[in-house]
Parts: sequence; C-alpha cells; structure tokens
Amino acid sequence: MNPSRLVSGLAGKSYFSLFTLSLFTLHFSLLIAAAMIFASCSDPSRFRIRGEISNLREADFFIISTDGGLDHLDTIHVEDGSFKWQTHLDQEATFTLIFPNLSQQVIFATPGEDVKVVGDAAELRAINILGTDENEDYTQFRIDHFYDKPNQLVAAMQDYIDQKPDSRVSDYMRRRIAVLKNDNNRLGKGKPLPSISLPPDGLSSDSTTINLRPHHPILLVFWASWDRSSIDDFYNIVKLYHQSKHQPDPKRAVQAIGISLDVNPQEYASVCRYDSVLWDSRCYRLSWSTPIVEQLGIRELPYYILTDDQLKVIAYGNNWKQDIAQPLWRMTSRER
Repeated sequence: MNPSRLVSGLAGKSYFSLFTLSLFTLHFSLLIAAAMIFASCSDPSRFRIRGEISNLREADFFIISTDGGLDHLDTIHVEDGSFKWQTHLDQEATFTLIFPNLSQQVIFATPGEDVKVVGDAAELRAINILGTDENEDYTQFRIDHFYDKPNQLVAAMQDYIDQKPDSRVSDYMRRRIAVLKNDNNRLGKGKPLPSISLPPDGLSSDSTTINLRPHHPILLVFWASWDRSSIDDFYNIVKLYHQSKHQPDPKRAVQAIGISLDVNPQEYASVCRYDSVLWDSRCYRLSWSTPIVEQLGIRELPYYILTDDQLKVIAYGNNWKQDIAQPLWRMTSRER
C-alpha cells in the first residue's frame, strides 16, 4: 500500500487526531529505516573489522590476504585509536594485519561475520581479536606462547593440531610449522645479506628507518635483557664502536646495529642506559616474532651477523669468541 494514501485516509477519520497522525508517521518512518539498516547489516557476504587501540592517536595499518580475501594491499587509517574496515567475501579467508612497526596479526574471516581488534599500542603482543571462536582461540594461544622459542612453539602448535585437527587455526599452524621447520636461515658465508629495513621502534627519539646498503661493514647484534650472555658480550661491541668512530677507512669502520627481543620497554631502556648501548638499536617488543628475527631465521641469543662493505656475509653465530672475533679482527686490522 502507498504510505501517503494510507496516511491521507486515516487523516480523514474524525477519531484520528493530528497528534495520532504525527505519531503514526514517525513510527512508519522508523520502521522503514530499521528495515534498511537491518538489510545492510545482514549482508551475508560482508566481513567487517572494527578496532580500538589505546595509546595510538593516528596511524596507517595495512591488510593483505594470500588466500583470496584480497587481491591487493589495502590501507586502514586509524584515528584516535579507532578504525573500521570491511570487504565482501565469497568464501572463508585469512587476513594479515600489518602494524607500523611491521609486526603482523592474523585474522580468520568468514562472510557475514564481524571481529574486533582491541589492545594497547604499547604492548602489541597482547592485541586481542574478538568476535569469533577461531580468532579468540588463536589469540589466547598466541599470548600463552608468546615467549616460546621456535622449537617450543612448533611443539605447542603440533599439540594444538592434534587436539583440533579440523580447525582453520590448525590449517594455519601447519603452514607456520612448515616455515619454522624449514631452514629459513638464508645466511651463508659469501652470500649477500637479504634486504633489511628497520623502522622506528617508538622507544627513542630516532624517527628514521635504517636501510642496510653497501657502504661499510655491518655487525647485527641480536640480544635481550633477559639473556645474560647477551649483556656479557656488550663490552666487545662497545670497544668496536669506539674503534670504528676513529677508523678513517670506511671498509674497516664496522657499524654495529642492535636488535633487542625484549618485550618490556623499561628493562630494555635500563640495559641501554647502564650498559652503554651507544650504537643504533631497535626494540619492537615482539620477542621471537620480531620481523627481522623471523626473516633471518634467528633461533638463539646472543646472535651475530658480520658483513663486509658490500653486505656479503663474512661470519655469523652465537659465540663471539669462536664465530666473530677472528673475522672481525682480520677485517679491522690495518695489517690485513
């Protein structure tokens, strides 16, 4: 029925007051609006992500999918810690949310579902993905095993798979195990170091991105405040730092770059302050999930990678005296 005819007809009745007519018109309009909202919200192909991230005023996140959810990298703008993003899906998909420090968070998506990303920008390890059983299940697993070393993580994921073999989370874990078990360490003497960029970590005044380029030798130092042997070797790096500052030959001036696996910024800052960490350093508070750690397949601490001025790997290992000291001496010696 035409709404205007219905209203006109009712208005003609003697018992139908102006107030009643206005009330009816209002109710009718609200009913139509509610129907339209319900229709849009019940779109069976829509998948939506909402986010509330504290201690984050403005930023851009990125989102990708490698199994058909997206055919491009998309940008999510965060303002005052909030964001909304949605897409249309024909089938289940897995998305990867990439934060400004290059850390990543997987999200399992199903058409018609909503999920919420909740957490603190100062503690990305504790980010929660809420709204579906699979996402909440994986969130809890990730938090419970955040500090696991790679071999411990593989064992934990295999135990999860054994308990829930048909879960989408298990499918994802099987792929992760394949990567972790594969010799992902692309290091080899004489081979070029993979392309590496180290964005700001938000813990220092350094707001630049470190891009490793051929110019002078590099010593990458992987460490953590909770690994005492890491700190014990710092005096060697301090000595190297001072030698390089006064080295006129750039091919012998080794630039040390530290990557900390700490998750507590106070403990990281304390070591940097009291143990004279004068060289470039980054701490993304992501432990073994730090992007460069995963990229290079680092499995133990401390760990060192030494390159020449063309970024070809000269030496690597976890023992300073056995793996690094002699190659470093030959590189920096005036008599070589």
